[in-house]
Amino acid sequence: MKKGILCFVVLLLFLSFPPNAGAENANIVKIGGDVTITEGEKVKNVVAVGGQITIKGTVTGHAVAVGGSVVLTRSALVEGNVVSIGGLIVIAKGARVYGSLKEINSSDIASSLASVLNEDWEGWSWVFAILSLLVFIGVLILATLLVTLLPKPICLVSTAIKEYPFKVFLWGLLMLVSIMPLAVLLTISILGIVLIPLEMAIAACSALVGFIAAAQIAGEKFFALLKKRDQSVIMDVFWGLIILWLVGWIPHVGWIIKVIAVVVGLGGVFVACLSATRKWKKVQINGGETG
Repeated sequence: MKKGILCFVVLLLFLSFPPNAGAENANIVKIGGDVTITEGEKVKNVVAVGGQITIKGTVTGHAVAVGGSVVLTRSALVEGNVVSIGGLIVIAKGARVYGSLKEINSSDIASSLASVLNEDWEGWSWVFAILSLLVFIGVLILATLLVTLLPKPICLVSTAIKEYPFKVFLWGLLMLVSIMPLAVLLTISILGIVLIPLEMAIAACSALVGFIAAAQIAGEKFFALLKKRDQSVIMDVFWGLIILWLVGWIPHVGWIIKVIAVVVGLGGVFVACLSATRKWKKVQINGGETG
């Protein structure tokens, strides 16, 4: 566990460095902006999420653009692979690439994923590790905001999970498998088509809240093992998310644990909403009888 947390901290510090620090053989990661490797500049790996990569200098590793293109000028040298996900690879005459070129667009995403699963992309694990870390950091930030602003809903969902684990799992599984069939049914009418984005948004928000609640329970168990009880909800969620993220890297079973956490979280949201509705109706009935 200590080694896993140490690796997380090191990666977090790595991403906190400026994108164009100028140090030779540095890894450059930039989110929401373009990256330019100037002529004479030498870097190791370069990743841009939501931006274009323009290479005029030397990249000793790989160049990956997610949601953007990769432009190689005449003076560009890439010793590794060049990948553009959702963009294009533009190569000027004289540019040198010693690795492979790969454009992944909507037409060939399925075949590209299949090649990854077949281990045809040996050596690309670092790319997916960085993308996983970026997603994790985003969830961590959202979770911190939600727990700070709306701690009660998270606690209600986690309480439902702890009180009715089997019931919550069954409801969560039913909700997960019914998302796509419901979307297909909504396409029958024009009004239904308009409601599809709303359904997807509700499902995504429910999954996020439920996953955060599951992380809170994981954090509580973690502090219980350390014999440090009565921690704040924020601390429980923070460490619970880190634990779930690290557990997700366990070969063969890590992704299963994450899926179970999502399923349980969805069920927890549904059961918590159902319980709240019943309590509200009971209060309304009692209030009416009293009046």
